[in-house]
Amino acid sequence: MRENALGGSGKGYLVIDADEFKSRLLREAVADGSYDSWIVPSAVREREAAGEKFHPMELSSLVHAESADLADELRVRAVAEGRNVVIDTVLSSDTKARQIMGELERAGYDVQVVDVEVPREVSEERIQKRWREGNEAAQRDEGLGGRWVPSEFGAWVYGEPGGGSRPEANARMVAEESPAVSRYRVYRKTVEQEREDPRAPATLETDMSRATRGGPLVPTRSGQAEVPQARPLPGITRAGRTAPGRAGPARVDRGR
Repeated sequence: MRENALGGSGKGYLVIDADEFKSRLLREAVADGSYDSWIVPSAVREREAAGEKFHPMELSSLVHAESADLADELRVRAVAEGRNVVIDTVLSSDTKARQIMGELERAGYDVQVVDVEVPREVSEERIQKRWREGNEAAQRDEGLGGRWVPSEFGAWVYGEPGGGSRPEANARMVAEESPAVSRYRVYRKTVEQEREDPRAPATLETDMSRATRGGPLVPTRSGQAEVPQARPLPGITRAGRTAPGRAGPARVDRGR
């Protein structure tokens, strides 16, 4: 999905994903001994002493705040440097969604919002599958185990009326509100499609674009460019120079 959104030019983009920081933090903690001495809670130690096995990624929620902070720091630095970025995030908070979009807008970025949606049932099945396969690999001394997502988070994410997802509502909100968004796409995969072929990509359901910065968001015309294109933005300056809008898609992807 990411490669499709970037049109094959992904090598020029910095991917910012808090989940990647979780893996790095836990890997470093295991290496320096702080995982056993500081991160593992006493309740988990007691259960391990009784013979139960836990892998580091099963406790990834314990480094959630730090991984989110590191992702925020990287994003702020990358935007200040004018780098092309892919912000891979759940976008469950409307406040955080507006904050990120505000940063990109003020820096003169040209933004694409790509929202990938699956039903809660599919999301939970993917979480369980990732957790199970990760733990099986860890038992072969391959990796840190499967990352688990607390059920409370899933309940929050799908807390919109009628079981809709907050990320979908927030992605639509920033796409409609921000003049920096040049394109907004929603991909969706149903339970039936997932059952038939879990590897098949989600189907493009919504495709809207702005022809000019701040213009109306309208259905994308056939053949329109897939990749964000930098556009001159009068009046936006950075470091004593007039800065063109930078390409920077913001991607919302859940159920991975």
